[in-house]
Amino acid sequence: MSQIQNDLKKLRTKMSQSEISRITGVSQPKLSRWESGRIPDGADDALKISALARSTFPELTKEAAHG
Repeated sequence: MSQIQNDLKKLRTKMSQSEISRITGVSQPKLSRWESGRIPDGADDALKISALARSTFPELTKEAAHG
């Protein structure tokens, strides 16, 4: 599973795809494709989702630092 899929899985425990889309500006269909493993282009969008996940779940930053 990719890091973006992990981030989305974690975020989806607290918010809907629509909410994630509204906050990040990433389209809901793109979020759906990521969740299902069909990774679209969009490194900038991936960074937005990752930043949201880390601000919502600060422990993710600690996990990433420890490898």
